[in-house]
Amino acid sequence: MAVRCSYCGRDYDVTLFEFDRSITCVCGKTVTFKHEQMSDESLLARNSEDMKVREIRLMADRIASLIVGSDYPMIDIEMEKQKLKERISELFPDKIDLYDLIYEPRFKRLKDQFRN
Repeated sequence: MAVRCSYCGRDYDVTLFEFDRSITCVCGKTVTFKHEQMSDESLLARNSEDMKVREIRLMADRIASLIVGSDYPMIDIEMEKQKLKERISELFPDKIDLYDLIYEPRFKRLKDQFRN
């Protein structure tokens, strides 16, 4: 298992962190790794969150694929985008504004690049 420096992204072997030791990364930042017990509830909550994110990612990737690699009508793609936006609002109601920041520009760029 690797421990990644949150600043530069360099990976270190987890065995360097025995007994809650920390190391100094080559970028100069301190890298720590805490050994924590996870309860069954927190593990289930984490897995649930991961599944939600995966579902959103799969829906978005499907839409991107329809834009780039098919002759699927744009009106139908717009309907798929609306479904994605609704699903995001169901799963992450406090983060719906991220759709307009992340996915809408991505879909527009793909449309401009591959459909025009």
